[in-house]
Amino acid sequence: MQLEENILFANRYRLERLLGRGGFSEVWLADDTLTSLKVALKVYAPGGGMDEHGVQLFSTEFSLVFNLNHGNLLKPTYYDTFERMPYLVLPYCRQGSAASLIGQMGEKEAWLFLRDIASGLEYLHGQEPPVIHQDIKPDNILMDVSGRYLLTDFGISIKARNTLRKSIMKTEGSVGTLAYMGPERFSKYPLPIKASDIFSLGATLYELLTGMVPFGEHGGLLLQHGAEIPVLEGEWSDELKAIIDLCLQKDTWERPSAMEIRIYCEQYLNGEIPVLPGKQVEKKTEPLPEVQPQEPKLSDVPVVVQEDSKDESLEIQEVETPDPEIDNIADNASPMLPKVLKWGLPLVFLLGIVFFIFRSMEQRQEKEEAKAKAMEIEARYNEYLQYIHTGDSLTNLGNKSQGGDYEQFYLGAVGRYDAALRLEDEYRTAFPDVAGVSARKDSVQKKIEEIYNLFVSMAAEAEQTQDYDMAEIFYKRASGVKPESAVLKDFRARREAIQDSIAVHINN
Repeated sequence: MQLEENILFANRYRLERLLGRGGFSEVWLADDTLTSLKVALKVYAPGGGMDEHGVQLFSTEFSLVFNLNHGNLLKPTYYDTFERMPYLVLPYCRQGSAASLIGQMGEKEAWLFLRDIASGLEYLHGQEPPVIHQDIKPDNILMDVSGRYLLTDFGISIKARNTLRKSIMKTEGSVGTLAYMGPERFSKYPLPIKASDIFSLGATLYELLTGMVPFGEHGGLLLQHGAEIPVLEGEWSDELKAIIDLCLQKDTWERPSAMEIRIYCEQYLNGEIPVLPGKQVEKKTEPLPEVQPQEPKLSDVPVVVQEDSKDESLEIQEVETPDPEIDNIADNASPMLPKVLKWGLPLVFLLGIVFFIFRSMEQRQEKEEAKAKAMEIEARYNEYLQYIHTGDSLTNLGNKSQGGDYEQFYLGAVGRYDAALRLEDEYRTAFPDVAGVSARKDSVQKKIEEIYNLFVSMAAEAEQTQDYDMAEIFYKRASGVKPESAVLKDFRARREAIQDSIAVHINN
């Protein structure tokens, strides 16, 4: 199936326009016909699809991604497959990606960008086991309405990427990806490590500031063969130049960690001198010229010369005396001027200026408050949509699960729908109408009720055959589905009574 505008993908998403295309995926702006919402749809292996093994691998990996939550990660809200093509549903970021800022980013924005992405990486790298992004570049960094930078396209392992390449018959990455890869990624046996993400972050920021990637289309391969780290040209602070230089170091152990970068940025943004462990960046200041004390000279002492009163060059000028009659008229006229004209007009003018200033300040404050309110509503609306889509995804995972504690997917879905309904109630007049959240929740709760009855039935059968351990397991799962139920407590009481009865019988 070839993706194109206006087709209905997965019988739900109407594709509107292509937002981006990578080596093995496409991102589309789509209309969710079920909710009438705009979403970003990321489709992997478009056209050909994947084999069953590849689809299963993606399902396993993305089930883990849903447990990741951080303010600088754009987390997918739904995962499924359609015609053997795995796809993700993500919140649509109208502000686009950082690619629109290439060559245009300023100093202050660079620090905010670096802090946000380092914070997201710190969270990913802190997981057990660590999540290595492996593909940091401007296209994979989006901006939300509040100005935050968000990492996307995380959680895909090398194994999954290789499976994708085989599916679409492509070799290692596109030129755009190679340009951000560190030298260690070109070794014979490359392994995903945290330091590789740091190199990619440094290369990305370098490009956003200068418009060019530091090592051209070949990335760290040139650094591996002896190339030097290019100097960041331009009127950038020494602190910013230093951190980018450290990120681009050839030796992985010379690069700072994501946490160190985040702390470094926060120090700078707080007006402190940022310090990396073992490395301090000193601000360059021009020394003041040293002033040598000097003894005063005679020529430096001012001399006052008094004019001789007999100097003929001084002329005596006649000074006009005021006319007493004119002065008398002026003195008598002053009390006749109305006090309103003399003092009132300047006062009114001054009050007008003050009123204009205060009114301008009020209008500016009203605009800022309205803008902040609109941003808050949009942020809450995106959060609302994420709850809905995550609930849908968990429901879907529960439907497809063939074992394990599959009831946890449904319980998680109900929790997400409840959170969405709370936001819907709080912002009822501000949110566009999205029908069906209550219906979704009711549908899942019916499944939970069916699961509860199934567990109780299986536990009762095990109890009848005196398999009390198995009965305990299913009564416990039933109690987990419906905590207010007393089935587990009652069973344990019966079991204890039976054990007491057996003990009495043995003793007799």
